[in-house]
Amino acid sequence: MMYKEVFCKNDKGEESLMIVKKILVASENEYIRKVIINQFENSLNMTYKYIFYQAQDGQEALDIIGTNEVHLVIMDVDLPKINGFEVLRTVKQSSLKAFIPFIILTDNTHRTTRQKAYELGAVGIIQKPFAAKEVYLLTNSLLKTQDEYLHINEVLNLLEFLKNIITYKNYEIVPELLDKFLSGYFVSYQFCALKLKSEPEVFYNNGFDRSEIAEILNRLNDIGYLKKQYTVIEIPENGTLNLLIFKVISNDKRFVILKELLNIWSDIN
Repeated sequence: MMYKEVFCKNDKGEESLMIVKKILVASENEYIRKVIINQFENSLNMTYKYIFYQAQDGQEALDIIGTNEVHLVIMDVDLPKINGFEVLRTVKQSSLKAFIPFIILTDNTHRTTRQKAYELGAVGIIQKPFAAKEVYLLTNSLLKTQDEYLHINEVLNLLEFLKNIITYKNYEIVPELLDKFLSGYFVSYQFCALKLKSEPEVFYNNGFDRSEIAEILNRLNDIGYLKKQYTVIEIPENGTLNLLIFKVISNDKRFVILKELLNIWSDIN
């Protein structure tokens, strides 16, 4: 699953990194949809930037989920056309969309209703009428858990994959292949591979513009200073020094794993 990370300016005009989360709010009641969305838009959150989809019936909810990237669904059980339980059942049977967490809104919190919701795969149930802040707090908790799973566990699987590849001598990992894997889990990194012969030569680049590449080349004579801004991995190969240079925007622990992946890549090659 791909996450988008963007820079947003705070009240002081400073840029900060925020992760975009796309949330579907499904309810026949327009007032309920607006109350929930207003709570998110009026809450100060420096981690997430929210984008909302709205659905007024179950069929529209399924159409939105099927054709868009959705990170979480807040859904009323009492939807026209297709009720919320059937929407939940359908999504959880999809191999591509089953990971999406659902928060169920209902005025019926009888034990059998709650049991059915959880059996179908809901992760939270909120009784109507509700406080919009309760929905907001539960949603953020679930999104953080989702990040931990998708960013950490999936990358750990990739880490294991790369370790196993070491045993296959005929399998060559090139920077493009590594980048293809990583791009599914990391957005806020930039990649540049340099091959140093008589003169520096860029042989693969992702995310650096010409001025940044020029800056990197100018600072290669002073690696100590370079490491303050970039992650540099040196790979000697047949008398040629290869440098893999990553510019990491965030100090998130996802990028600690990224650095470990890069070290394994250097061992393989």
